[in-house]
Amino acid sequence: MRLIQTPVKRSREFEETLQKLGGKDATMFPTLREALTFCAVLGFKERRKKPLSSSIGTEDIAGAQYQTNDAVDLMFALALADAGNSDILRPDREADCVKIYEEYANGGLELVQSWIDRHANIDVEDAVWRGLQSIGVRPHDKSSTPEVVVPDF
Repeated sequence: MRLIQTPVKRSREFEETLQKLGGKDATMFPTLREALTFCAVLGFKERRKKPLSSSIGTEDIAGAQYQTNDAVDLMFALALADAGNSDILRPDREADCVKIYEEYANGGLELVQSWIDRHANIDVEDAVWRGLQSIGVRPHDKSSTPEVVVPDF
């Protein structure tokens, strides 16, 4: 596994939205890193990249938060898909990979914020699900998955 040395930034513009999605008081994602990664994948799916504004300000998430989880793999996968060639994966291009991730995450956060605004009369999780359905993402149908029964021995 590749270690990330570059801190990952998030925009203060959508900090309240991110806090609603992930962290100690949120119900959708247990960490901000997981919520930000969800937003990055969402931003990529919807082709929404939004550069972080230095005038609004940013917060850092230490690169170490991306070491022992799938988020680092998703970060590099998004960069590879965005760039269209493997040169982006060279160690000297790590900052470029992080920037791509940050911009897709920021675009995804902007989209989630629009869903929350559109469905202000319901809770955040329901607003996100409605937003996801509006772009063709459907929740997993639990009734179509056979239940696995573990026998007693």
